[in-house]
Amino acid sequence: QKEGKKERAMVDRVFIARICRILKIMVPRTLCKETGYLLLIAVMLVVRTYCDIWMIQNGTVIESAIIGRSRKDFKKYLFNFIAAMPAISLVNNFLKYGLNELKLCFRVRLTRYLYEEYLKAYTYYKMGNLDNRIANPDQLLTQDVEKFCNSVVDLYSNLSKPFLDIVLYIFKLTSAIGAQ
Repeated sequence: QKEGKKERAMVDRVFIARICRILKIMVPRTLCKETGYLLLIAVMLVVRTYCDIWMIQNGTVIESAIIGRSRKDFKKYLFNFIAAMPAISLVNNFLKYGLNELKLCFRVRLTRYLYEEYLKAYTYYKMGNLDNRIANPDQLLTQDVEKFCNSVVDLYSNLSKPFLDIVLYIFKLTSAIGAQ
């Protein structure tokens, strides 16, 4: 490291070890509330992917009925589409509920742990009275924990959904046209 230059953040072994340590704080046991929410989110992502596949297939059938000028098929599949909307809405809301609850659970666990560390050995007193470089350290800690927990849950959701979509679409395609 040269003088005057900051060390850049890297995804390396040290970073992975630190993230794993934090994840163990947020999900301390195999059977805990957080694991339940992780499973709820995973199940809802699978169900949502199947809903997406159904929506694509149903939309295609509706378009075929329009092109074929079949009023009977159009009405039938449009009614199916309308009838499925409440169920799909329920899936989306369960997914949103699971994500929000997981963010909250992670935030509570991590905040409790960090405040226990913060209040040990007069750290709070030292930061508040002896070191004036950081104003409102408790508020900064709370905000940073919230941002971190939101990012972790969003990362879980944003990585697992596309991966799941790819796996299920490949499965559907191979079952429809056969493996080549």
